[in-house]
Amino acid sequence: MSVCLLFTACTAVEQQSSAPPRTDFANTVTMLDVGQAACTLIESDGRFCLIDAGKSGGSTDIVSYLTERNVEKLDVFVISHFHYDHTSHAMDVIRNFDIGTVIIPTLTEENKPDSYFYQSLAEESAQGFYKLEYASQGLQFPVGGGTLTVLADTYNSENINDTSTVVSFTKGDFVYVNTADTEADREMEIIPLMPQDIDFLTAGHHGSRDASSEEFLQHLNPRFVGISCGENNEYGHPHRAVLDRLKAMGIPYSITYETGNIVYPMDTSQITTE
Repeated sequence: MSVCLLFTACTAVEQQSSAPPRTDFANTVTMLDVGQAACTLIESDGRFCLIDAGKSGGSTDIVSYLTERNVEKLDVFVISHFHYDHTSHAMDVIRNFDIGTVIIPTLTEENKPDSYFYQSLAEESAQGFYKLEYASQGLQFPVGGGTLTVLADTYNSENINDTSTVVSFTKGDFVYVNTADTEADREMEIIPLMPQDIDFLTAGHHGSRDASSEEFLQHLNPRFVGISCGENNEYGHPHRAVLDRLKAMGIPYSITYETGNIVYPMDTSQITTE
């Protein structure tokens, strides 16, 4: 069942139970309820982009959900970084859908994971199954009538969270930003590269206190923030400091374990959950 949500001044958006189930997902950004993990689907004029494919609990099976959304091909599949909560179902996605381009971080030898999944990406690309692109600032990829842009070069820190590929999706006046698990120190470095007055932001690192700094939020000035995390997770996400910060700044937010999938239409400020 779907629930419509309207922006509030400074707290989590409030639920309106009278809304009919959503049937039109055209031109939307959907944060899937995948527990203590991350997966976001962008649909633009019937074309699709997926950012990460991790699942650790939550109500939504990624492959089943994409099938229900009539996804046959992903024009772009962004693997932000190689932590399991962002990649655990990536191979399932690759095996079940046609993939145009896979984007991964540009990693130094010491940061490259020693895994079958990582090794298979280059091998399958060489065999022509999809195009493999290494993230670099300014790379752009069309998705329907919109554009996915890599906002910053890969930062090869010992902290793998900070190797996260930071991307935006724009369509007309709509702007969405996903920083994956990028933490506050790195946020400060990339502020000059970030857009301002955006519509939708995925909270960094599942709502950790180590991300979504006040300075970063002030620059982006998002109309809405979505937080992907699992209920009663071992990390305590989302941290109270982040929720208090959002409230103090008057930024509406929702948390996937409370709402289910969060669907943001690109042409309206009204949000739907599933």
